[in-house]
Amino acid sequence: MSAAAAVRMPVMAASRAVAASKPAVRAAAATLPLRHRALRAVATPRNQRQRGSSLIVYANWGAPVEFKAGKVVSNEKEAEKQQRLMVQMGDGASLYTTAGQYIQAKFGEEGKAGYFAIASPPGADKENGLVELLVKEQEGANHQLCAAQAGASLLVSAPLGKGFAVDTVPPAQFPTVLVFATGTGISPIKALIESGTLQVKQRKDVRVYYGVRSKDWVAFADSIPQWEAAGVKVIPVYSEQGGGYVQDAFAKELDGVDWAGGVAAVLCGQKDMAVTITELLTSKGVAKEHILSNF
Repeated sequence: MSAAAAVRMPVMAASRAVAASKPAVRAAAATLPLRHRALRAVATPRNQRQRGSSLIVYANWGAPVEFKAGKVVSNEKEAEKQQRLMVQMGDGASLYTTAGQYIQAKFGEEGKAGYFAIASPPGADKENGLVELLVKEQEGANHQLCAAQAGASLLVSAPLGKGFAVDTVPPAQFPTVLVFATGTGISPIKALIESGTLQVKQRKDVRVYYGVRSKDWVAFADSIPQWEAAGVKVIPVYSEQGGGYVQDAFAKELDGVDWAGGVAAVLCGQKDMAVTITELLTSKGVAKEHILSNF
């Protein structure tokens, strides 16, 4: 017997053993409790299927995300490498109820969807089915959105996510609300402020730490004076101009917060910022359930 034949025979035997074991594996699977068999089915769903004019894509956990036809109504430069878009999403806009919610959007059924927080407050233009987005120039769906011309067709989901649960931190118990945003994380913060649900006038101290690279990267610059007139103190932090990061700026101002009076927080942006800010807040006695995020 040649050495090659000696190698092939064990491999063939192993293949027969695996083939023979398949019925046994199927039989064993049939004896699993129904719940476990369901989990096995969810773990490997069909990625997508067609229903009418909508495309339904299944996430790994089995929750369907339905995409419908949408349209880019306008697309303008908002700040350095950031575009401000108005997107028509039809009846889906009426499902936008809480600042902090987001949509998925993509170009073509086979395209990869991106996640985009909504910048306009709920109800701002639901009659026309419009929502506002702030999109950073980067690869994938972001790049396609930034390059899209007015009138371009795309696929959009209904608004998703829980949004910012500010009803859990009422002004009477939480007169201080500290808001932290980095980059395009300012998008849902804009929606939160302009929605009125933060109830700024009924609180003593509402401030926004907004971290970007430089002044050229500040989005919604025209809106900031209006926020401040409504009682929101905006603290820009420019990382490229020696200001450090949001967490660095806040760490220097810990003594300027009335921690005993009731403090809540809202976070949206980079993970490192969120982790460090959460550590700073909890070290001052702020409970994690009073530190809100939109994901």
